[in-house]
Amino acid sequence: MEPAVVTTLISTGGAVIVGLGGMWISTNQIGNRIGSLERRFERLEDELRTFKELVNGKLATLDFELARLMDRGST
Repeated sequence: MEPAVVTTLISTGGAVIVGLGGMWISTNQIGNRIGSLERRFERLEDELRTFKELVNGKLATLDFELARLMDRGST
């Protein structure tokens, strides 16, 4: 085999290995970022659920107080 062909094959093989390694690293980074986003969304859902319960509790208290005031005013 001619030296130019051998050099081309070695260069191409090296480029393929480097390219595959880069794709593997990129894929792992994307997977880690997706996992991080999922965890952040789960925390956000929990915070929103807590906020909703707090607001509903405050509204129930307000409703109770308004009903009490209206009952006192009508007697």
